[in-house]
Amino acid sequence: MRAIVMGLQQGHLLGRVGVALTLLVATRALGDGGAVQVRQADGPFVVTIFTAPTPLRAAPVDISVLVQTRDGNQPVLDADVFVTLKSSTGDPPAIETAATRQQATTKLLFAAVVNLPFAGPWDLRVTVRRGQETAEVSCQVAVAAALPPLLSHWPYLAFPPVAVLIFTLHQWVRSRSSKAS
Repeated sequence: MRAIVMGLQQGHLLGRVGVALTLLVATRALGDGGAVQVRQADGPFVVTIFTAPTPLRAAPVDISVLVQTRDGNQPVLDADVFVTLKSSTGDPPAIETAATRQQATTKLLFAAVVNLPFAGPWDLRVTVRRGQETAEVSCQVAVAAALPPLLSHWPYLAFPPVAVLIFTLHQWVRSRSSKAS
């Protein structure tokens, strides 16, 4: 009976470690969405702009756009969406790209990945066109400096030692439970 109780307690520890690792990895998961920068109605549309990662950094960033009808908040899936980023300092020239549903994981969004070359305030403008209908929404976003390579890749570098540690802990628990039997 004591061996069963010890095994359950040790298994409980492994469960906690597993949950902690899952939560750690989940904070780094990337996908559509991110932080809402602005939600604004213009013309016949309501446009919501999301950016990821949070905070934005001088690196590749994901810009996702949700376009809805103004009267019923129904998603608009047949529009052309364009993203323009311009540094508030005036240089370099503006970065312009099309946001598409093909680049988005969530097919209700339009997405584009843009490489921001440096930190500072940036003006973000999204233009939506569907036939003769247009909307333009803009905001200013703060872009932080890029992370050093070691810090930006630490989850991948930490994974092998953590996996070895979990395996070692598992083997230790197994050997203790077999000795207790």
